Amino acid sequence: MPIQYIKNLPGGGALALWHIQESESGLHDDLKISDAERLELEGLKSEKGRIRWLAVRRALSSLFPNDVECFKDEHGKPHIKDYTGFISLSHSNEYAVAMTHPQHPVGVDIEIIQPKIRRIVSKFLNEHEIEAVKGGHEIEKLYACWCAKESIFKWQGKKGISLKQNIEISEFQYEEVGVLHARLHGPGYSQRLTVNYEKVDGYFLAYVCNP
Repeated sequence: MPIQYIKNLPGGGALALWHIQESESGLHDDLKISDAERLELEGLKSEKGRIRWLAVRRALSSLFPNDVECFKDEHGKPHIKDYTGFISLSHSNEYAVAMTHPQHPVGVDIEIIQPKIRRIVSKFLNEHEIEAVKGGHEIEKLYACWCAKESIFKWQGKKGISLKQNIEISEFQYEEVGVLHARLHGPGYSQRLTVNYEKVDGYFLAYVCNP
């Protein structure tokens, strides 16, 4: 089983990182999915897309003792049928990740590290954030910010949030395994959030678990 690791989180949460090494059929074997999930899977045209979908479900299943049925709400946020807790899912190239917590909303994101991220910086960072990441470890800082913002977007779970306009990253000191702070804000609300991040085999992973 290519589980890279399962990380236990405070309060009963957990995160599973899956290194994708199997074929589509190998991932599909013994994985029980609902009719709705099967339709979603069959709607993916590329083999790589189906492999990543299956790997995410494998990672999610590894966190539960029994079979689970996953569905998405009107905002695209995933849930598990008959489970009152929270989940979040992500994948990138050869990795898939699933996160769960019985009480608090969660958000997770993983991305392969590539220098071309510089081309899209202005789409997800404001001017102050762009200045703050300059200097050493610039690419890693950019991915820490991007993955943190994506994980917060998933944590809050609704459409209509701008990574650039509604999520602001506080200046931070980069480490390969670290923590940064951010603020999610909009008309009439503002919340401070803590995001954990780490660099893993050429990928960047970030996750948030806040009440």
